Amino acid sequence: MSAPRTVIVQTLDHGPVVVVEPDWCVIEHPDGNHRSGIRHDGIEQAATVDVPGHGRVSFLKANLCQFPFAEYSSRDVKVAVEIDGECPEFDSAGLGDLAAAITAHVLYGLLPLRARLQALQEEL
Repeated sequence: MSAPRTVIVQTLDHGPVVVVEPDWCVIEHPDGNHRSGIRHDGIEQAATVDVPGHGRVSFLKANLCQFPFAEYSSRDVKVAVEIDGECPEFDSAGLGDLAAAITAHVLYGLLPLRARLQALQEEL
């Protein structure tokens, strides 16, 4: 077993801070931040769709994230999901609720609208 990967980040408020890097973190940690602002981010996952006039568009971008030195919020690993220009962070239960809401919207919103649209187009 190998030793954990670490980096040293020069912070504004705590000087040099040794940061243990989780194996899923894919970003660099720049100097000059506050210790509580040090963040781990994983590989981004996104849904994509071809939008007429815009080409391929990504949405619901999501990735693992963690603020290992957070002072006023959780230090737990969560999943950040881009929604309406914001990136709220979800724990496992919250991510399950989000997935259920998306699934319900597809099943009871988008697919019925698609069926209605097809019926209207067939009437023409």
